[in-house]
Amino acid sequence: MNPFDSDSDLALTEKTVRSQVVYEGRVVTVHQDEAELPDGKVRPRDFIKHPGGVVALPILNDGRVVFVRQWRYALGHPLLELPAGKLEPDETPLFAIQRELAEETGYQAKNWEELTYIYTSPGFCNEKLWLYKATGLHEASDVTTTDDEENIQLFYLTPEEIKHRVRDRTIIDAKTLCLLGLEFSLF
Repeated sequence: MNPFDSDSDLALTEKTVRSQVVYEGRVVTVHQDEAELPDGKVRPRDFIKHPGGVVALPILNDGRVVFVRQWRYALGHPLLELPAGKLEPDETPLFAIQRELAEETGYQAKNWEELTYIYTSPGFCNEKLWLYKATGLHEASDVTTTDDEENIQLFYLTPEEIKHRVRDRTIIDAKTLCLLGLEFSLF
């Protein structure tokens, strides 16, 4: 059996028999569902619905990468990350990442390349992140909005500095590591 054949999906398919929203917040909605498994048994399934997001690898003309350092409340400490954000209603991923890059860094990019997308935590969340490479950076001249909920510090790292910061666990954000790994073959 080919694990990538759509016929093999039938042997894995779970059907929702009951769905209940137990929390609806600004960013996520939490569900408590029951699903019927292929063998007919019904099992609980808790999951989080997320609108999706975007991540940019902004590379300056001199090869340095633009990072943001910001406080992550859920962790209780700041992280060094690539610029990222969530999709707003009816936004395309490309529009969202262009907006986020300008808001978080003050840069715009001439060139955008969608590299792939990833699911961040598929065991309990449907969050899908689109990963982009941004080059031809220049200062944004028409940034009219910034996110007043974020306090951000900018950092500019060379590929060699990035490798050191990954190894010494200064860069530990999963979406950032994934995108850096794609571009710089860190692993």
